[in-house]
Order: sequence, then structure tokens, then C-alpha cells
Amino acid sequence: MKTLIKLQDNLNKIKNIVEILTQDETISNSIIDNNEIYNLNITDLEIINSKLKNTKFISCNLEKIYFSNVILENCDLSNINLSNSTFKNVIFSDCKLQGTNLSSSYLENVHITSSNLKNIYLDESNIINSSFEETILKDSSMTLITLKNTTFENCDLTTTNLSKTKLKDVDFTTCNIEGITVYTDDLRGLILTNSQAIEFVKVLGITIK
Repeated sequence: MKTLIKLQDNLNKIKNIVEILTQDETISNSIIDNNEIYNLNITDLEIINSKLKNTKFISCNLEKIYFSNVILENCDLSNINLSNSTFKNVIFSDCKLQGTNLSSSYLENVHITSSNLKNIYLDESNIINSSFEETILKDSSMTLITLKNTTFENCDLTTTNLSKTKLKDVDFTTCNIEGITVYTDDLRGLILTNSQAIEFVKVLGITIK
């Protein structure tokens, strides 16, 4: 499942996003390339019908951000606050979100590929019609998440905490799920390989002879 995004031709090129944001909290029909953004503290920022490339956010607080119809390529949003945010029709490609706080966020039609989300916080988020592909989610906190029609392909989910996240119809057969934390009540309907299922049996304290 991939999010299809169509952006208009001849997007407005933004050289200094911080300068723009001091005048307006909405960016639309724009391309932001090769920016380093430091200590930006803004809520309710809207980025619409735009593309971000090679852009790094450092020590930023962007709570309640709203992204709609946006492509992010080779961007670094590690260790920043994006909690209570909304992402609709968004592609993250070759991005870094290590240690990023995305708790209590809403993701719909979001495609994340070839990205590093190690230690990300997604607790109490809603993830709908989305996909994670070739992505690192190791050591992440994904508790109390609502997952609907969301796929994981060739992802590293080792030692991820999925407590109280219902996993019905979720397919982990191509993923590394060694050491994940789950509640037994949430395993119903989870799709696994035979070897993965045996590992879960061990976690449950069942001995197979």
C-alpha cells in the first residue's frame, strides 16, 4: 500500500523556512530544500501540498503540526516534539525520526519507507491506511495504538513495546519482532511465520516437546 501524492509543478522555493514562519504559520505549494532549523518553537503549524528535502530540525517543538499532501525526502526530525500532530497523505522516504515524540497523533494514508524510527514514541496514536516498509522501529514505544489497515514490510521491530495495541490482521511475517512486548489478549488475529509463533509460545511460558 503506497500513498499517492500529486504536487503541482513549479512549487514555490523557500530558502529560509524560519523567516516564513515568523510571518505565517501555514506553508502551501512550496518546496523546502537544504535547510537546518534550530530551536523552532511553534504549535499548529500547517504544511500543505509541499515537499521537504534534505532538511534537518534540531531541538524543535512542533506540537500539533498538520501535514497534508506532503513528501519528505532525506529529512531529519530526530528527538523533536511532534506530539498531538496530524499527518494525512504523507510520504517519509529515507528520513530519520529517532527518539521523536509522535504520541497522541493521527496518521492516515502515511507511507514510511527506508527510514530510521528507532526509539520513536507513538503511544496512543491512530494509524490508519498506512504502511511501514524497510524501516527501523527498534526499541520504539507503540503502546495503546489503534491500527487499522496498516502494513509492516521488512521492518525491524526488535524490543519494541506494543503493549495494549490490538494486533488483529497485522502481518509481521517479513519483520524482525524478536523481544517485542505484547499483551496476550492483543495477539488474537496477528499473522506470524511458524518460527515467530514458536517464539511467542516461549514468551507465554509454554513448553513444546
